Amino acid sequence: MARRKDSVPMADVPRAQACPKCSRVNSTAGAKTLQVEMRPVLTREVFAFPDALAEVSCVKCEGCGHWICLDYRIELDDNPEIDLNPE
Repeated sequence: MARRKDSVPMADVPRAQACPKCSRVNSTAGAKTLQVEMRPVLTREVFAFPDALAEVSCVKCEGCGHWICLDYRIELDDNPEIDLNPE
């Protein structure tokens, strides 16, 4: 079995972040870290892609309710059945 790459740690979160939707500056003290399962939609261009788990650090804007992504990292599942480079 192939060795998985070491995970990259999340970046340090700034004390405040401006909302990209309404420009209100929000405190990041209440930031949440969520885990999201990712399953891509397969198309002719994207014919194979392993499932992935994303860890997302985000905060909700106090003004408009928009979720602001502060940082994320994605870990792909090891799947030996999928060979993206068959050559």
